Amino acid sequence: MIKVMFTILFAIYCSLNAQAEIYTQLHEEIQKDLLTAQHVEKSPYFDAYTTEVRVLESCLQKADAILEQDQGSDHRTYLKQLRLCETKSKKFDRHYVSAMREVIAKEENALFQLLIETTPRILQRDRWVEKSVAYYKKSKANAPFIAGEKLLKASEIEHSYRQMAAMEMQNYESDVKVFSYEQARRSRNKEGKQRTFFMAYKKRNSETTLIAENNNAYPVTLLVKLSNVQNYRVDRPLLHHIEVDPFSKTEVMHLRTDNSAKKASFRSSYSWVMGRASARHDTELLYALPFKRDSLVIVSQGFNGQTTHTGRSRYAVDFAAKIGTRVYAAREGKVIATESSFNRGGFGMEFAQYANYVTIEHSDGTMAQYYHLKQYGVAVNVGQHVSKGQFIGLSGNTGYSSGPHLHFGVYKVDSDFHTTVTLPFKFKTNIGVVDSPAKGNLFQVVR
Repeated sequence: MIKVMFTILFAIYCSLNAQAEIYTQLHEEIQKDLLTAQHVEKSPYFDAYTTEVRVLESCLQKADAILEQDQGSDHRTYLKQLRLCETKSKKFDRHYVSAMREVIAKEENALFQLLIETTPRILQRDRWVEKSVAYYKKSKANAPFIAGEKLLKASEIEHSYRQMAAMEMQNYESDVKVFSYEQARRSRNKEGKQRTFFMAYKKRNSETTLIAENNNAYPVTLLVKLSNVQNYRVDRPLLHHIEVDPFSKTEVMHLRTDNSAKKASFRSSYSWVMGRASARHDTELLYALPFKRDSLVIVSQGFNGQTTHTGRSRYAVDFAAKIGTRVYAAREGKVIATESSFNRGGFGMEFAQYANYVTIEHSDGTMAQYYHLKQYGVAVNVGQHVSKGQFIGLSGNTGYSSGPHLHFGVYKVDSDFHTTVTLPFKFKTNIGVVDSPAKGNLFQVVR
């Protein structure tokens, strides 16, 4: 009876803590947006938006006042006010985007420096990071400054996180030249292996067709880039993404010559990554802890961990597990990729290619990866359907690893269509639902 009461009280405590954490995080994000707005309004460019800054200040002050007065445990009025403030801060984002566009077009270095000094929300978006970094690299020879150097450093760190997330998924390739169909079938990847996925072109009369062929057991998201298109009409955007199912071939786009008497040409490249861009994670679904029922497990690195769970790997979880610990499926699905031949590991990116793993695709298109498995420790086959709680392998210490453990993450193809990103998810445990596993958490496995 005492154990049941403790479990209930602990679950309530966790729920209230999670709720408070959501409020605090939202408040901090809006406060940061306000600081950005207050900083950039110093520029004549933002004179017209001074009133909006004052409105946002007033909105946050009202939220603080509501929080002091509201004694209700759910703070609904406070949250409603925060959402209103969030809408106002996003409106200011649009002004910021317009300013950044003008800065880059007119090469206004002083305003550019002002815009990026506070690391605003816009620099959380990949395309604006890329544009800002490219512009700073171009202009830094004449006007280097601290915020610009920080931006460069942050982009380099994020690039390493991209590499890590991609290596965790194992199967990806970028910036590949498009060959004719027969050339592409014979071409090899960077490791010297014949490609199991490729895009190629076929020409017939005045039409060129781009074709993607996927000979893998997993789906692929393909991103195609066309440039310098001369004398062609293209039936798709020049930057186009498409999903290609396992063991399938599909026509990606068609190019038709406008004038047969003139020369027609184009440049093309592509990148691809395992997974579906259309995946939509079922956020209400509860995952099982991937170990034996009733066993005790400890989290050695949780969400937003300081060691490696940052950037695109921020929602992964590491569980301390000695080599040979039995691993079970956290959710049902289809096995789409495995590796079990390696026996190397160490705490460095050079070891990442030597990881053993099982990748399972779920019904919503997301993928779970069970990483760092023991050599020959995979107990399932590609194409096999596994149920929740089914034995799938043995944990180990292979790949990029600081010691024996199981790395678990839920992935989808990111919005850039050429990398993967981890997704937040919920575990079912003996103390209830856990949606923010942290280092040191101790749980008992339940199904």
